[in-house]
Amino acid sequence: MTPSDDNRGGSDSRHRREADLEAATQLLDMPLAARTRALLARYDLRPRKSLSQNFLVDQAAVDAIVSTATEYTDPDSVIVEIGAGLGALTVPLARTGRRLIAYETDPMLIRPLRLLTAPFSDATIMHRDITEEDLATVTPGHRLAVVGNLPYHLSGLLLRRIMEIGHRCDVAIVTVQAEVGQRLRASAGDSQYGLLSVFARYYLESVEPLRRIGPGAFLPPPQVSSMALTLHPRHDPAADAGNLAASQECLLFDLIRAAFGHRRKTLRRSLLTNEHLGLSRDILEEALSISAVDGSLRAEQLDLHLFVQLARALYDICEIHQDEVSP
Repeated sequence: MTPSDDNRGGSDSRHRREADLEAATQLLDMPLAARTRALLARYDLRPRKSLSQNFLVDQAAVDAIVSTATEYTDPDSVIVEIGAGLGALTVPLARTGRRLIAYETDPMLIRPLRLLTAPFSDATIMHRDITEEDLATVTPGHRLAVVGNLPYHLSGLLLRRIMEIGHRCDVAIVTVQAEVGQRLRASAGDSQYGLLSVFARYYLESVEPLRRIGPGAFLPPPQVSSMALTLHPRHDPAADAGNLAASQECLLFDLIRAAFGHRRKTLRRSLLTNEHLGLSRDILEEALSISAVDGSLRAEQLDLHLFVQLARALYDICEIHQDEVSP
């Protein structure tokens, strides 16, 4: 390759960057809904139902989410966006000046996302499956904020992942199906109260409704309404639950899962028939008595503190029995 070839290659690369910046500037000047349609046409894209792709096009909803993210984060915090889509949140989050790491699993959306974020040096587009990422290891040493329109078919899994990084995460602003939002905020005895509700009470200090978002705020419109929520994680949930040891915490989670595994059964029957727990009737009855938990109740009638009491009692009893049979 001759020096002139090198110069020509560098010139071509520079021209491409300039063309991308010009195209990005034109797109960024458009209203959100118009920009989304322009990107779909420019890249010949069709929203993929299998990926729960419903692109947010409501500017008021975007403004509420982004302003909340900046309100609860410091300028040196790192914002992690889950499901960047066509950049409805990515662009205004990048404009805040905070470092942004935006994850998107659809390879067809990476080019438009990188085009839109070309003017923002602190924005990084990651073409990765967020369900395979360990969020606890993202940018060590920095506090995190998580933002995202969570894909409906993955919302439960992703919410659990977000809740588990409370020791690093200051706030999460997520948009989920309205029914999922109700389950997150439900209390014992409510019709929506379930496994997700109990885990939310364990991992989160609070779940605040930010905005209800109707189907018309998305392109294409989904068949259900959505809800934007502000989640405030506990930095040390085991300590807040009474300084649970790691093994006690594992037992607590096993009890909760077993109890909700058969919602129509009583707590006593659900736990006795769970093969993973392998409890004898005598040990379970002793634990129920010590913890003052009524075994005839169903799982949806028990608040978190009752599950914690039962887990503690059961753990202590099992420890005593293990010591008795040890040589």
